[in-house]
Amino acid sequence: MAKVHFIYFDLNTGYFPSLHHGLAYIFGMLKSNHHEPSLSHVTNQAGLEEVIGHLENERFDFIALSFTTNQKKYVRSFLDKAKMKTKLLIAGGVHCSLLQEEIFKEFPEIDAVCVGEGEYPLKELCEKFDSQTNYLDTPSFYFKTKQNLIKNPISRLQDINSLPPPDYTLFDYAKIISNNDQCFPMMLSRGCPFDCHYCCNHAIREIYPNKGEYVRFPAQDKAISIIKSNLKIYSDVRKIALADDTFTLNKKWLMDFCRVYKEQIRLPFLCNARVETIDEQVVKSLKDAGCISIDFGVETANVWLRNHVLNRKHSNAQIKKAFCLTSQEKIKTFSFNMFGLPFETAKMAKETFNLNLELRPDFGKCFYFYPYPGTKLYEKCLEYKLLLDNIESLSGYLESPCLKEIFITHKEIKKYFNLLQIFFYARLVFSKVQVPAFFENALLKILFLFKDPILFFLRPTASKGRATKSRNIARNFAMKFLR
Repeated sequence: MAKVHFIYFDLNTGYFPSLHHGLAYIFGMLKSNHHEPSLSHVTNQAGLEEVIGHLENERFDFIALSFTTNQKKYVRSFLDKAKMKTKLLIAGGVHCSLLQEEIFKEFPEIDAVCVGEGEYPLKELCEKFDSQTNYLDTPSFYFKTKQNLIKNPISRLQDINSLPPPDYTLFDYAKIISNNDQCFPMMLSRGCPFDCHYCCNHAIREIYPNKGEYVRFPAQDKAISIIKSNLKIYSDVRKIALADDTFTLNKKWLMDFCRVYKEQIRLPFLCNARVETIDEQVVKSLKDAGCISIDFGVETANVWLRNHVLNRKHSNAQIKKAFCLTSQEKIKTFSFNMFGLPFETAKMAKETFNLNLELRPDFGKCFYFYPYPGTKLYEKCLEYKLLLDNIESLSGYLESPCLKEIFITHKEIKKYFNLLQIFFYARLVFSKVQVPAFFENALLKILFLFKDPILFFLRPTASKGRATKSRNIARNFAMKFLR
């Protein structure tokens, strides 16, 4: 049986290491067909050096790299140092699916690129290898040979009910779940029908011959079976994070799921939602099933920026209503935001900050906009020459703004980014102890006066010992008392 070693690059993201749902489903597929997947989950520089040493002493049939756009510089460092004993070096993931054959130019060492979902293509590749038949015609793979580039057709999207359950056991799942206050992240559905211009979904969807079937929800018995299968590997799970792009997208499916989940699982859970999908019936069903927190993408408060640049077609009134309905049912709210967007001004950034003050979410997160190759907003950035010359050196969307200072300065972007960070951690405490709104505003003004020493401990990319430790404590507090 084929031995495939996966290397998942997960360094300096500003997040704690987490489970990778796509890889877990691939592991499940390969194991169920008697192949031998193994994993190196690289979360820091020391881990990268350890993997390099490991590969010098082990031989694998294939080595498969999984990485995002933000991780490219670590992949480059790895390839410069690693001496691998393998017949084929494969790359996959969203970045590879967006760039496809361009990956061979970025990384000449790579022999093959898996484009799109990888469960069935990797299974077929391993089967052809085992039977010693020609694997260069494997669907969804591009191969670079000494003679030419082979571009095979992309496989059709498959019925997700036919997939084996995901297998998270190759990860250090006990540590990851424990660090998340015993919260097990899972993913049930696939795809997103919306065309947000900063997101990869609209670009990824186009690569498939049956792109109309891009959004897929499992049958109810399959969904519950996946959850039960996951829970078997770790008995101390206290809550579940359902990481589907928009868990509330299909209202009928959601109503049925909530009913069955309440009967058979009965664990508190978190989920992601779009504000357009929220109404009283949805929120009440989620609450009745055990939902304790909903994550919403606010992104920006400026209507023109949201509608015409991000292509998110909803109003501030809809955002406020969704937060209000959710809070009324005593479900926690989480707000995602971005700063440093193309064409964003200081006035627009301030609007985003002020909208969050009005929403009063229980917690939240803000990011610097990062343009992903293949997306419509990336193309817009190229068209208007907005990208920094050194953008390749940036490793994440928590590190620094990545656009030129044309409409707003980096100092102004960082100002609102930092103020919103402080606000979110303050809200975490205020919502827990139920500080009255008028008193909360006074306390916030005091906190903002001391923003520099506070940010020393909250800055997501801080690397100094005390700052890192304090940030971990703050995050654990957030996971325990909010989630």
